[in-house]
Amino acid sequence: MKITEESMRQQNNPQPPVPKPEPEPERSELEKLKAMSWRNRAWYIWAYYKVHMALIVVAVLILQVVATSIYRSTFDTVLSCMVVNNASREEINFSPLQEGFASFQNLSKKELINAESVFVTYGDSASELSYATMAKISALIFSKDLDIMIGDEETIRHFAALSGYLDLEKDLSAEFLALVQDRLFYAEGEDGSLHAYAIDISGTDFAADTHLGQGSSLLGIVSNTTRREHTDALLRYILTP
Repeated sequence: MKITEESMRQQNNPQPPVPKPEPEPERSELEKLKAMSWRNRAWYIWAYYKVHMALIVVAVLILQVVATSIYRSTFDTVLSCMVVNNASREEINFSPLQEGFASFQNLSKKELINAESVFVTYGDSASELSYATMAKISALIFSKDLDIMIGDEETIRHFAALSGYLDLEKDLSAEFLALVQDRLFYAEGEDGSLHAYAIDISGTDFAADTHLGQGSSLLGIVSNTTRREHTDALLRYILTP
């Protein structure tokens, strides 16, 4: 190696090492997001936090279901009514039942009256929907969640043959029976004999206001009801306004 004056000078005066650049301080997640465009922010959040977001959504839904269930448990159903095969051209109006009768009984906001309207065909003309509806009605009766049925003659006869209604001549008081005697509807029971299984409420203000149609509207009390206080009160409300 050739020694020169320049090499000797460099050896005697070595160059100081070049300092390494200081590492940039680590930025927080908030600082990273602030430095991004809105589009990049959305992509970044979705890419890195979608699992956390999904867990939060699931937790909120579970809390909502639990809270709703707890809240609903504070309500009490005091009467359940089903209208079957209503022949009116007008949409059925349940306000006379759910508002008028509720006021008549001085019910609180947490004492509920359930009501719905269904259509059923019987015998050979019964459709799959009719079978499903009859199964639903049977389930409601079995679980004691149905108290009143209002229907046409075919409906009353069908369920009367299954002992679905109270015999009103036996189960109403003598005083009340005298009030409804001329409105009783007789149908064959499970034993084949005639019983007073329904009351004809057609022509009443209640039937007109509820839009029950021009034909006969027959009201039967389900045989295993546990809410006789309210079923009998409904008859009084309809027939003695």
